[in-house]
Amino acid sequence: MTPRSQRAAAGATLPASPTPHELVVFPELALLAALQQLLGLTTLTLTAIHPDGDAVRSRLRALDLRGALADQIIELGACLARAATCYRFAAIDSLYVPDTDDIPF
Repeated sequence: MTPRSQRAAAGATLPASPTPHELVVFPELALLAALQQLLGLTTLTLTAIHPDGDAVRSRLRALDLRGALADQIIELGACLARAATCYRFAAIDSLYVPDTDDIPF
């Protein structure tokens, strides 16, 4: 990932859905957008089922294995969602890379 992509991923926002032009060039962005929607829904559901989602407290309670695993899924889902966003930024950046193969005459 280029430094520009890292800055963009850290501070900029993207529309919730890829544009039609982005999807034509990078059809995998449709699946990544769907994955991010599912991760968001999963996080909301697990948070509703396990509202005391304090990871440290849940892991200390031996009987709350489901709560600890829910916390782990939420954490990993957030990492995966960030990676999908960075992939989209990198893909969009690659659309606008200047063509350096041309030899000026």
